[in-house]
Amino acid sequence: MCPKGILLTAAAIVVMAASASGQLYYGTDGPIPLKIDSSKVAVKFDASITPFAREQLIASIDRIDQELDDDHMIDGFNAFSLVSAVGYEGFLDSLDAIAGIYLVEPYYLAQIDSPMVVGETFCVAFDTTLTYDQIDSINASFKVVVDHELFGMPKVYLLRNTDSSGYRVLELANTYHDWVQVTYAHPEFGVRVVKCSYKVYDYYHPYQLHTKKVIGQFNIKSVWDFAGLDDPIIVAVLDDGIISHEDLPASRILEGYDFSSYDDTTTPGPAVAHGMGCAGIIASSHTTDSLEGLQTSSGVLSLDSHVKILPVKVFYDNGWGTFGSQVAEAVSYADTMGADVLSNSWGFARPDFEEPVLTDALQRAFMNGRNGRGCPVIFAAGNGATSYPNKVAYPAKLWSCFAVGATDLDDYRWYYSQYGPELDIVAPSGNVNLQGDVWTLDQMGNLGWNPSVAVTWDCPSVASNDKDYDCKFGGTSAACPVVSGIAALLLARNPNLNSERIYYILRMSAVTDLDWGSITAPNNEYGYGRVDAFRAMLAITRGDANNDDHVNLADASYIINYAFKGGPPPKPDEGTGDANCDGLVDLSDAIFVINYVFKGGPEPAICFEYDY
Repeated sequence: MCPKGILLTAAAIVVMAASASGQLYYGTDGPIPLKIDSSKVAVKFDASITPFAREQLIASIDRIDQELDDDHMIDGFNAFSLVSAVGYEGFLDSLDAIAGIYLVEPYYLAQIDSPMVVGETFCVAFDTTLTYDQIDSINASFKVVVDHELFGMPKVYLLRNTDSSGYRVLELANTYHDWVQVTYAHPEFGVRVVKCSYKVYDYYHPYQLHTKKVIGQFNIKSVWDFAGLDDPIIVAVLDDGIISHEDLPASRILEGYDFSSYDDTTTPGPAVAHGMGCAGIIASSHTTDSLEGLQTSSGVLSLDSHVKILPVKVFYDNGWGTFGSQVAEAVSYADTMGADVLSNSWGFARPDFEEPVLTDALQRAFMNGRNGRGCPVIFAAGNGATSYPNKVAYPAKLWSCFAVGATDLDDYRWYYSQYGPELDIVAPSGNVNLQGDVWTLDQMGNLGWNPSVAVTWDCPSVASNDKDYDCKFGGTSAACPVVSGIAALLLARNPNLNSERIYYILRMSAVTDLDWGSITAPNNEYGYGRVDAFRAMLAITRGDANNDDHVNLADASYIINYAFKGGPPPKPDEGTGDANCDGLVDLSDAIFVINYVFKGGPEPAICFEYDY
């Protein structure tokens, strides 16, 4: 396409120096080069074209391979891959001439190969001496339309290209830029603003010290800052039932089954909320808007707010538990219904008890669930340490199960938390028998533990008493779902991890440099240490230096830019740049990534090097 070069304004005829259609745009400090990925093209179709006609049109263009799922696209453009890069510019011009295609743009890349796609909009700041009539005349001569004048910025416009202009949007922006009466002009790129950190404003978050202890630095650098965690992992909560809540909507609760009465009614009994408490720790919704966080309905924060809960009822409405064969059926059901993680905040009082039918079901889920990758089967270690010292409860003690003990906020084992050689890990929790201080979900209104158990809970809060929440949860019952939620996060990031690998990651990423005196991990009291979600996620994200959920050439460029040019550090932790896991981020990591991407070298390993 060739720029027109001459503009007629109301004041005079102004000759504009037409920018070459070079691959650059103008930043504050001068031109910024771009590259073109000639294996792709961006196309916007006429609004009037039907989906069927669009499919036929694309099928008729031999050079187009397939449509791409590309979330960088803006302004209604779609990305397509091409079977050939030969004569790229001419091919784009030929697309322009096809009826049904509105606009065509090259697929631009930044110098580090990250997408810098454009749409149909560009920003222009006109000199304030120009009148609005003159500005309108200039825009009309280019056959572009005004989207809007930017709020609080007089004579700074977002302009929109049309199929009548005869320009690509980069050519338009550069041509405007070269005019003496324009301060700046540049395309609107498909690079979206992102939060520096994942901010959570849930109403009761100030009281959730137990959860905050395992996620990293709350609202600064937490596990939720890692990319790729929004897949809806299914966690089966085997307990006394789950019902929808203002902080856990029905859309994230699957239809489950009640093995106490053998029907599909999984509503909890009117005066229980144990399952609600566990589900709340795993999957309560996150409030990520500060204004919404002022509302009491914003509730509590959880480990994974994208989780779908599969309720599997193994307790009667009066709180009494079912028997081993019924629980075995429940485990098999959860596995069959596609559960990714099984969360079990229960056990049998006698650690020397065992039922082979249940043991068999648990082993099957661990080994064969998730289409052969296995389900992590997370269990509370039990609250009977004073009666059964140095013995982990059954079924938590089984090799197929992951046993979770409870610690206080100072990382010391609670007196009640069962321990022994089968203990895998510990997690923060509160006291037992509704004397804890873990905040989570209750049933809504007058149902559940609050206020059924007591007239008032006497909870420290900004509200006198919110009956929809439980502030007195604790025991290994509260520790177990912490680990279940972390397992869900790991699977959201990498669904190919098998159950044995999940156990390994949770153990090896645990925090061990705690004030236990001469005790070293692993040990009978604390297992491999106190669970840490941030460290567990960092273990599986090595090499993804730019935190986009992929390891590719852009990560190598990012590492080089950081190590040698003072660029930004790898995100959300420097350790993501440590692709070869030697404790450093340097040229060897960039070479490692390049070797992996282009030469079939080893992929970045799961490793447990930490700087804290």
